[in-house]
Amino acid sequence: MTTQTFIKNLYQQFDLAKREIDLILCHVLNLNTAGLFIYDKPISTQQEQQIIEFLEQRSDGKPLAYITGIKSFWNLDFKVNEHTLIPRPETELIVELLLKWTNDNFTGNILDLGTGTGAIALSIAHERPKGQVTAIDYSSKSIEVAKYNQKKHLIKNATIFESNWFSQIHNVKFDFIVSNPPYITEDDPHLEKLSHEPIAALTALDNGYSDLKLIIKNAKTHFNEEGKLILEHGYNQHEHVQYLLKKNGYCDIITHKDIAGIPRITTAGFISGN
Repeated sequence: MTTQTFIKNLYQQFDLAKREIDLILCHVLNLNTAGLFIYDKPISTQQEQQIIEFLEQRSDGKPLAYITGIKSFWNLDFKVNEHTLIPRPETELIVELLLKWTNDNFTGNILDLGTGTGAIALSIAHERPKGQVTAIDYSSKSIEVAKYNQKKHLIKNATIFESNWFSQIHNVKFDFIVSNPPYITEDDPHLEKLSHEPIAALTALDNGYSDLKLIIKNAKTHFNEEGKLILEHGYNQHEHVQYLLKKNGYCDIITHKDIAGIPRITTAGFISGN
């Protein structure tokens, strides 16, 4: 069987999008997608077995990013594994908003809470090289991945360390605090589709609000004279998040819709001393 015949048979054998099959082939064969169409070298038995195993895993619902170990976010590729959430396109709105409110000469401090792969923090640090980005996560395994991604992309203006939310931040002040915290309720039926991702990074107590409440309450003491909070939340949580922000003395509260038109990010300002 020729290499191209083997590949065509895969398209017929697996009920998957052609693009996903191509990406798995490229991953195993160490090719880009353009090279795949002209690839005519023999595929070893070991490679065939690995390709089929990965395709079976994908057919069983394992996310492609966990199979290839890579996920693109903003302008960079990030290592992912079972200890981290897969960065999602809708979360790029956090980066987009922060870049909108700063410029290339921004020299302030930014804190990313619950950094996971480091996707948000490192994307911002890459775009704002004169600024200083601090990224924390309670998971030592996630911190390992984030530091790997920092080294991979040669990002010097980010500091990444383990902390349970603000516990290791102490008296440091920031201009921006951003977070995509756990906000899914523990009985949410959508969790079935996320069964391969770390549950602790997805769900929160108090109907999904426990971590959002903690961040909103404690961020106030970690802002410079004027600061801005950028929070991701669930599709139906924006009204209560706005209420919590108002209750805690924030101002200029705005909810922003993601690429699907869903209320996804709420931002708010805080003026110290008010």
